[in-house]
Amino acid sequence: MEETSSESGESDAVSAVAAAVDSGQAGHNDNEDDNDDDNDVSICTAKQWKALRAAPRELWIIYVLKFLSSYSYFSFALVLVLYLSEEFGLSDVQAGWAYGMYGVMSTVFGMVCGWFIDIMGVRASLIIGSSVGMIARFVLALSRSKAVTLIILGSLLPFAESLGIPIMTIGVKRYSSPANRTIAFSFYYSIMNVAALCAGPAVDVLRLLFGDGARIGSFTLSPDRLVLLTSALSTFLCVCVSFMGIREIDVDERGNVQEFQPENKAPWAKTREVLHQRTFWVLVLFSLLLMGVGMVFRHLDGTMPKYMLREFGPNAPFGLVYSINPFIIIFAVPLVGMVSRRIRSYPMIVYGSFIAGVSPLWVCIGNKMWAIILFVVTLSIGEAIYSPRVYEYSMAISQDGSEGMYSSLASAPLFCVKLLVGGLSGYLLEKFCNEDPVLHPRNSAAMWGIIGAMSVSSAILMRAFKWILDIEEGNPARGGRNKSLVALPQSVELAEISS
Repeated sequence: MEETSSESGESDAVSAVAAAVDSGQAGHNDNEDDNDDDNDVSICTAKQWKALRAAPRELWIIYVLKFLSSYSYFSFALVLVLYLSEEFGLSDVQAGWAYGMYGVMSTVFGMVCGWFIDIMGVRASLIIGSSVGMIARFVLALSRSKAVTLIILGSLLPFAESLGIPIMTIGVKRYSSPANRTIAFSFYYSIMNVAALCAGPAVDVLRLLFGDGARIGSFTLSPDRLVLLTSALSTFLCVCVSFMGIREIDVDERGNVQEFQPENKAPWAKTREVLHQRTFWVLVLFSLLLMGVGMVFRHLDGTMPKYMLREFGPNAPFGLVYSINPFIIIFAVPLVGMVSRRIRSYPMIVYGSFIAGVSPLWVCIGNKMWAIILFVVTLSIGEAIYSPRVYEYSMAISQDGSEGMYSSLASAPLFCVKLLVGGLSGYLLEKFCNEDPVLHPRNSAAMWGIIGAMSVSSAILMRAFKWILDIEEGNPARGGRNKSLVALPQSVELAEISS
């Protein structure tokens, strides 16, 4: 499941690049004995876990925050368009554009707050972001005003999101060392998917148990509002956890904890410096090309709920179907990582994004539950192949001290696609899967065909721009060791990248 991705985006496998990290830091070459290259995976994993246990407490606090914030995000995203239509009477198109507005404002705040993250540091950013997010989500759960709801969606909530997802990724990088970074990001990614796995069934259970609403004090809350309330409570716990003694520290290459001093450059000077870094523009292109496949994940929460309710009835278990993705990811990511240890990252990103991109075409066969399940399963397999390499790619080419701006940019496509998906989702639903099938005959197969054609464009374009984006050194001979992006020098020149 992608959140940032993510938005959604957007996280290493347990052993996806374990050999790569070792080779980049320890100086192994491609001609080493194959027996050494094929060490028992369990030994490698045990060493990684041992190194992870030595991490500072801040890393474990980040993990707790990641679970809570991911549950808040996924549960909220699953019911947002339903909430807007059922509570405030917004049409499919209007609800879609509201969903898109939330996404594009998240992008705007993300770009603006990138320098703020670098200046304020991890702790202050987390406290401010979670506090604002808690207020925004409680207001959404209780508000009866359409205007207030739309204002919150376009201001407080996206501001809070811009200080959440990027800063936790930066925290994992700063609180881990080369010895445990692979397993640190792996655990981080797994926790996100565990939260998504909890969010889907939780939505179904709340809608089933409280179909007629629930009365809490003087408020009568619909099932969608109850979901938003649990999202707000989860964010409240984020606020509490953020005060649990996070220090501004950094872990060096030897695993030693040292104080980290955030940079205090003026925002424009910081922005100008980043804009002059060639690796920044490589990441811009990489992020833009990922938008196509990112649209599929956003259609899971922006289009699929209404589609399933209209084609399969009011009790359609869209939350349970949604949870198939994180369930598979939790187990598939480590397995794919073990199998692909000797394959470079960029080809994995291209192949995985192609598989994920064609996944919606299953539903073109017909409105069958098995077709929807195959859609989600195929999407999950593609995600397991490419997504674990994306976070590392983004963080590896980020300049030290500028991770906030780089990470905000890396998260931007996840939220940018919300604008496209929002408007497109509403239009496609009204055109091909209308609420009134008598006046507007349905053709859901055409809708998913259009979605699939757009999403597969990522893999095609990334293959075309391989000469720019494939930043890993050389082309290792067949059977050679993988070259880790973690070991990539920070000052990579475009000429070196192109070669």
